[in-house]
Amino acid sequence: MAANKLAPLADSSGVTAACFLAAGGVVVATLAELPALRDRPGGSGGRQVPPRFLRHSDEQTVVGLAAVLRAMDDSALHGECYDDWGVVAAPVFPGRLGGAATFTKFREGGPAVISPHIIPQNSLHSVAGAISVGLGMHGPNFGIGGGREALGEGLTVALSLVGDANLPGLWLVLTQWTPEPVPDGRGSTLTETACLGVALALRAGAGRGAAMRITLPGGNRAGNRDTSPVAGHDAFYSDRSRTAEGQEPLTELANWLASESAGRQSARWSFGLPWGGQVELIREPSYQQAKAA
Repeated sequence: MAANKLAPLADSSGVTAACFLAAGGVVVATLAELPALRDRPGGSGGRQVPPRFLRHSDEQTVVGLAAVLRAMDDSALHGECYDDWGVVAAPVFPGRLGGAATFTKFREGGPAVISPHIIPQNSLHSVAGAISVGLGMHGPNFGIGGGREALGEGLTVALSLVGDANLPGLWLVLTQWTPEPVPDGRGSTLTETACLGVALALRAGAGRGAAMRITLPGGNRAGNRDTSPVAGHDAFYSDRSRTAEGQEPLTELANWLASESAGRQSARWSFGLPWGGQVELIREPSYQQAKAA
């Protein structure tokens, strides 16, 4: 794989890498809505998923692939060839419902009743792998995160990878249950919940739309990095489940994308990384003004 092509940016905020958001897609489905979405995830303007392709897939794979298909319908991606695109997926606790049901079946019936699909369809890399295979993409695909910090880990990896010269584009797929379900051991939950999928089509350089940028902690006007330890690092992991507005960060990102598509003025979305850096999505005009300041 070629060296990363994202050069440090000479602005006043310590930004070290940036790309642009070509399109985004959001899908939310309750347990009752998931069977229909599994059969018909979309694909009117992009690529078609083979019939019954998602039959054994984890719920986060279903909403993740549906979110990608929804983003492909954006006019900004009209006529795009996705053959060499990559996929980075960052699910939160994937496979919990299927895993709990498998343990119950094993306890009641032994190994003979266990589906061979449980491992390939419920692992960390299942979401990215299914999207890549189902949509015929041949770029790198892998899962990152898997826990509560999946959002920050997925954003960091995507910004590290998107500048590769071999990648015309990169899908960052972020999925989670909201709120996190309590499995009933039969493939369902004891609580009301919905599965949320967000897909971001990212490209290196600058373009029309929103810019995504990452800022190192302690960056000053010269772009130097403060390498001192991040205060309260351990506490961060227990406190980042919700934003100051009380929303889960991925839900906040989904709302920001919805406001973008609706044409409402929403200047930026930002997320603080566990190690002290920050990722921002910012409208192009605002980004240019920030660089000129």
